[in-house]
Amino acid sequence: MSVAMRTRDPFKTTSPARRAEAAASYEALKQACATTSGKKIQWAVRAELVSDSPNHLWRLPASDSLAIVHPNADEAWALVRGARFLRQHQVAAIAPYFTDIITATDGQAVSFWHPCGKPSGDTSLSAWVTALTHRIDPEAAPWLREHDPFAGLLNGLDHAPLDDHVRAFLHERTAQLHEEWDHLDWPTPDTVIFGDRRMVPVHDDGVHIGLLLRRPLWRGHREWDRVAARRRSELLLGRHEDHRTYADTYLSYALEGQGPDHAHIAAWSGYRTVRDVIALTEVMDTVRRARLDKHARRLAAHRLACLRGIHPAPWNRGPR
Repeated sequence: MSVAMRTRDPFKTTSPARRAEAAASYEALKQACATTSGKKIQWAVRAELVSDSPNHLWRLPASDSLAIVHPNADEAWALVRGARFLRQHQVAAIAPYFTDIITATDGQAVSFWHPCGKPSGDTSLSAWVTALTHRIDPEAAPWLREHDPFAGLLNGLDHAPLDDHVRAFLHERTAQLHEEWDHLDWPTPDTVIFGDRRMVPVHDDGVHIGLLLRRPLWRGHREWDRVAARRRSELLLGRHEDHRTYADTYLSYALEGQGPDHAHIAAWSGYRTVRDVIALTEVMDTVRRARLDKHARRLAAHRLACLRGIHPAPWNRGPR
C-alpha cells in the first residue's frame, strides 16, 4: 500500500524547514492510524494537511474524519477533555472520534475528531458559542489552568531572525504591558474562556454547527475573548457590522444579572491594554514561525512594523 500526504493551498510546504515539520507530523499520524483499534493505517492514505498553526490539522478522506497532531500528550488531552467538557455543558463542540489519544515515538500526540464543515462567516455563531462558554462555572472544571498570556510569550525570540534592536523593543514592550496587566480592574469574575487571539471560529456543514477546539480552554476573564473579537473590526479587515452582530448576539445570551458590565467592550478602561497584549501575542506567534520560509519571515516583519507603528492598521494586509 502506498501511503502519502497531500497539502492544500496556502499550506504547501515549500521550504526545507516546513517540509521537515510536515513530514514529522505525517509520520506521527501514520503511527497513530496504525495503532488505533483495528489498525486503521488506510486512514492515512491521501491525508491532507489543512492547517499547520496552532497545530497540524489533517483531513482524512478515507475515514471522513480529522486528526490533530500535537507537540505532546498533555496538550492533546487538554483539547479532548475541553471538547468533552463543552459538550457536557451544551456548547456545540466537535466531538473526539476516539476516547483516547495516541503518542508517537517522537513524543508528538495525535487526536482524532469527527468531521466539520467550513468555518462560518456568520459572527453570531461565534458569539453564541462564546457566550455559552462564558456562562460555565469554572469550579466545574478544577483542572483548568489560569490564563496567563505572558507565560512563554517570548519563547523562541533569541533564535528568531531579528535584529538586536527589534528584540530589545519586544522585551521592553512585554515588560510595559505586563505592568499594565497587573493593574487591570477586571469588571467580571473568573469564568471558562477560550483565551485565543481572535474570534472563535465555528464550522458549519449545512446540517450541524460546531466549534473545533484547536487550543486548550482556560480559567480567566471573559473580557479577553470579547476584546479578541472586537479587535477583528478595529485592527483587521473585519467589517464593523460583523462585530455589531457579534456583540448583540453575545449580550443576548448573557445571563441576567451576570452579564458584562460594558455592553461595548471598547468602553472598558482595560480594553486597550488587553487589545495590545493580544496584538503582541499574535506578533510573537509569527516571529516564532519566521524560520519556516520567506513568506513567514515577511509576515513577521510586517506585523512587527505594525506593532512598532511603522505600518498602520489593518494588520492583515501583509505580504501574500
